[in-house]
Amino acid sequence: MMHWYVAYTQARAEERAAWHLTNQGFCCFVPRIRTLRKHARTVTPVLAPLFPRYLFVQFEGDIARWRAINGTRGVVHLLSNGRFPLAVPFGVVEILLDKCDSQCAVPLTAMGFFTVGRKVRIKGGAFSGQTAEINEVFAEGSDRVRVLLTLLGAQTELRLSSCAIEAA
Repeated sequence: MMHWYVAYTQARAEERAAWHLTNQGFCCFVPRIRTLRKHARTVTPVLAPLFPRYLFVQFEGDIARWRAINGTRGVVHLLSNGRFPLAVPFGVVEILLDKCDSQCAVPLTAMGFFTVGRKVRIKGGAFSGQTAEINEVFAEGSDRVRVLLTLLGAQTELRLSSCAIEAA
């Protein structure tokens, strides 16, 4: 029976490891999130791994071919109990696969990180560093939230992408 397993990769080598594993016939999944990268006074949206240095690999655990994964470029080792690789509980990867889009990006709103009433900090833009409160989480496909920001004693509503805020 096919199960999902977790491979620990070299730093920033998730894509390279997934490419090499796919060429060997393994099914791989690297979930991503949309985030903002700041460089030289510019902010650009990018896709970053949801779990840096980790990727999911699907194979049959009773086949001895899984040892080839540890020798693949970009892979450090499979997570194991010492002798055999540890399978991810059924449903975890399937939920991530169900919620991701064509670029394997999982919306943070779909992950349940943001709930109404939670305090967040705005990461970029004119209100960078300000603390706000989540007022509404939009539908799963939009990946946007509405926050209430208190400025000079008055509350203002802002619609922001979930990658523009972080937990306070």
